[in-house]
Amino acid sequence: MGFELSIQDIPHYTYKDYELWEGDWELIKGIPYAMSPAPNWKHQNFGSDFVTAFKIELRKNKNDCNCKVLYECDWIINDDTVVRPDVMIVCEPIEGNYPTKPPALILEILSPQSLLKDRNTKFNLYQSYGVKYYLIANVGKKEIEYFQLIDNRYKQIENINSFQLTTSCSVDVNVTELFEA
Repeated sequence: MGFELSIQDIPHYTYKDYELWEGDWELIKGIPYAMSPAPNWKHQNFGSDFVTAFKIELRKNKNDCNCKVLYECDWIINDDTVVRPDVMIVCEPIEGNYPTKPPALILEILSPQSLLKDRNTKFNLYQSYGVKYYLIANVGKKEIEYFQLIDNRYKQIENINSFQLTTSCSVDVNVTELFEA
């Protein structure tokens, strides 16, 4: 006689549970995901160069753009889903300590531990919540994939350098050049 596990047997967690956990976690549809160990220096270097490049461009548009570049910050999607993208650009006002509205752009930097989650779970999650741009960087291969939300579906686009974050806020950044830094 074997033991069978059904979906009803899996605990469903909420943001209140998440707030009490030690360590680094994400919560997706009530299921906890342990975060990988600290990213390596190449991951960190590319991420910080990305943040710097976008912050410089956003400052040029200061009067037209209220977007913020956030590095490793929680995005509280709803009561049972909290993710921590490597980088996100948030253009909606942030009420409280964390964004709760969809970012305009998310960058995930792949690691062996995050590959499936970034390409599948987060891809579908970000698409369903209306994140306009989703970028997936492979630092080891010096490659980046660009996805833009068109008609509520992500379409892969080639090497874009201009991002229309809001109707009044556009930034020009050649992301592939950041691999050379």
